[in-house]
Amino acid sequence: MTNMKNYDHLMIRISKKKTLLWLWMVFLTLPHMKTSYLNQIPIADSIINSWRLVTFGIIMVQLLFVKRKASLISALLIAQQIFLLLVTAINGQEVYACALSAFSVISVVLFYDYNAYDREVFLSSQLFCFELMIYINLVTELLYPDGMYVSDSSLFRDNRHWFLGFYNNHTQYYIPALMFAWLYYKSTGKKLRTFALTAGIFVSAFLVWSGGVLMALFSMVFAYVLLKEHTRLFHYYTYWSVHLAFFLLVIVMKLQNLFRWLIDGILGKWDSLMARMELWSRVRKQILEAPLIGHGIVDGTARELKNGFNWAMHAHNLLLEILYQGGVVNLILWVVIVILGGWRSIETEIPWKARSLPLVF
Repeated sequence: MTNMKNYDHLMIRISKKKTLLWLWMVFLTLPHMKTSYLNQIPIADSIINSWRLVTFGIIMVQLLFVKRKASLISALLIAQQIFLLLVTAINGQEVYACALSAFSVISVVLFYDYNAYDREVFLSSQLFCFELMIYINLVTELLYPDGMYVSDSSLFRDNRHWFLGFYNNHTQYYIPALMFAWLYYKSTGKKLRTFALTAGIFVSAFLVWSGGVLMALFSMVFAYVLLKEHTRLFHYYTYWSVHLAFFLLVIVMKLQNLFRWLIDGILGKWDSLMARMELWSRVRKQILEAPLIGHGIVDGTARELKNGFNWAMHAHNLLLEILYQGGVVNLILWVVIVILGGWRSIETEIPWKARSLPLVF
């Protein structure tokens, strides 16, 4: 009887410890997921930015008490952020915005490096943060089908913005959210949260007709329903090879007509692609102006003016944006980080290894 009571007390202490750890992880994660909508509210914007800096300080202090070195991937990501900050300062661009972004990236990188020891609590906390953002965004899409607010720009205005911003920006939340959802399912065997969030993302992408996300989701469904015995074909390197293939086939070789049946016939995004083709042509010329170290982080409105489109505050292509911001040096850092990430995923046991994840990851 005494042993049973001791066991119950132990379980209660473990449960409380896990709850506190979960809350702590959520506290350290949420400010780094700030959406563009909060830029419309100066007080909220200042509070979140201060929160981000506080979490950075907490994580840096934590390093003083952890007796192990950061991983090589973390070190390279930190070096990349410092490099971009220096390039931005040298070019006289948006140093403040770049510094805030660097603080967030470094905070998240080190947080993931040092705080993922309790796998289930870690995955649950990160999944909750993405659930919070995506479900709020879904509600805003339902309540405001034409957009919930006007973008904050003195020259260009577009009202197709929701809680997570313009529909193209939603991808940066959807893809990692799906990753954490499926990792959580692989780790715990619990289906409800994973399937609910996947459905929520699908509906969210459909409501604003985000072609890229819908293609990724349909590819995942296709892989798991029709190619169930061959899902290992879709892994970490597949994700990156899709980026490279698109870059070579469409942006470099301009073979987009081969995919018109999908882009135009199914997704109805042909006019959008043609506009992007023009944007990519202009961005390539800008990259050649500073091919080695790039331009740094440039003000969005300035880029819209230079690019000639009111939606072109970035290149709308990952590889081109990497080259624009940091030139060949930045691209080399990215390639090394991606390769190291692949090696790490192969060396790590399930459920962390990327070979067992859906196509989008």
